[in-house]
Amino acid sequence: MIRLAKNEDLVALSTIEDKTFSDGHYSLEQLTYEYRDNPFAKILVDEEEIIRGFLIYMVTFNSATIVQIAVHPEYQRQGIATNLLKAMEKELLKPGYGVIENVTLEVRKKNKGAYALYAKNGYQDVCVKKGYYHNGDDAVYMMKVLL
Repeated sequence: MIRLAKNEDLVALSTIEDKTFSDGHYSLEQLTYEYRDNPFAKILVDEEEIIRGFLIYMVTFNSATIVQIAVHPEYQRQGIATNLLKAMEKELLKPGYGVIENVTLEVRKKNKGAYALYAKNGYQDVCVKKGYYHNGDDAVYMMKVLL
């Protein structure tokens, strides 16, 4: 089941972050900020008895940006990330958001698995952002047109 995050989910989300990413991941404080204080951010969670993954996105004007997507390592490659993407896109097409024309994201160029996930789900390369990440890794900027 995919649903909006609740305050009591934040520790579980932080645990997934810690298990999924070795560097550049969100701390509990950053997740708490996105949940409680960022008026543009939404967090979707995939839960079947436990939280298995989540997706953070922001909506500004006529565009949305995927900020973070993480699936607990024990549940990866089971379609959870794809389901989260589809749930977000469905949510963005609801009347309450106005007209959301596209969704954008940055993905590490060397993260072949994540890149393949986005490409499989209709996201297309726009450009490469050289040295985008704090460790100097390049990012591929991708976009999916919703309308």
